[in-house]
Amino acid sequence: MKSIKQVIAVAFMAVAVVLTAQDSKSIKSKKFKHVKVARDTKKEVRKLEKEGWTNIPGDMPVSQQLNNAWAKEAELDGEGFPKYIVANGESGGEFQSAAEMQAIELAKLNLVGLLETQMRSVIETEQGNNRLDAKTAASLSKTLQVATNKVSKKLKRVIPISKLMRKRGKQTEIQVKLAYSYALAQQAILDEMKLEMQAETEDMRAKYDEFLNPEIYKQGEIRNSAGETPSGK
Repeated sequence: MKSIKQVIAVAFMAVAVVLTAQDSKSIKSKKFKHVKVARDTKKEVRKLEKEGWTNIPGDMPVSQQLNNAWAKEAELDGEGFPKYIVANGESGGEFQSAAEMQAIELAKLNLVGLLETQMRSVIETEQGNNRLDAKTAASLSKTLQVATNKVSKKLKRVIPISKLMRKRGKQTEIQVKLAYSYALAQQAILDEMKLEMQAETEDMRAKYDEFLNPEIYKQGEIRNSAGETPSGK
């Protein structure tokens, strides 16, 4: 006769098998495709140096900055979803500090713009599949655009993961790459959309409700780096 401990052990093993099977099924049912990019640090460094880019004095070498940036870009969360969204910004000016500030602002615009493009594609897909009428889709897209413009100005605590410079006569050009939590950036846009929709009727807000949930945007092609070209394309 089996002891109580043996019975409990068998029960735990059965539960573990069921949970493992459920996790496997969940992974297979993912709707999104994360597009990754092949990297060649030496080739990229040579290209940047040929264009005149170098590290800012005191900062890490270009190759190390690139490796750190790409490592950040490749990080995934527990669902296999991009952990960070990254984007470049480039600007020039007579003063290095001013050029750097402008480059960061442009990178922030590119960063939220990348999210806007992905979220808009989901709205268009839902409309194409007749799960969303044209009027509601147009209204959602307009609200999304307004929200992303506002978020780009409010985005705080962005992480500069690479910062390069080059001289062009009296001008100093700065190229910056920023990283920001993918989930937080998306949630900031959704929260701003909710604020924009407060003036809408209750019926219209009910139609929007599904599209204020980040889960619906986990479909389609997910790119977490602005200006990158997927490998093989």
